[in-house]
Amino acid sequence: MIEKKITVKDPNGLHTRPAKQLVDTARQFSSDITLVKGEREGNAKNLIKLMKLGITCGSEITVRCSGDDEQEAGDAVLKIISEMTD
Repeated sequence: MIEKKITVKDPNGLHTRPAKQLVDTARQFSSDITLVKGEREGNAKNLIKLMKLGITCGSEITVRCSGDDEQEAGDAVLKIISEMTD
């Protein structure tokens, strides 16, 4: 299992468009991918669970991946989050 932290810099946080892109990307991998914000966590392959996390600008989140392609999955998800812009 790998875990990496990242701070969301998009002024709109994780809103619908990038969240959908993140879900579509996460579903390409066999690994379990979870985003963690504080005490809450959500499956990165489920749009509703991600939106319920309430990830806003400045939120520090942890990307947790576990599985055969965990490194690639983590890198892909982190890339989407780091490139999010309005």
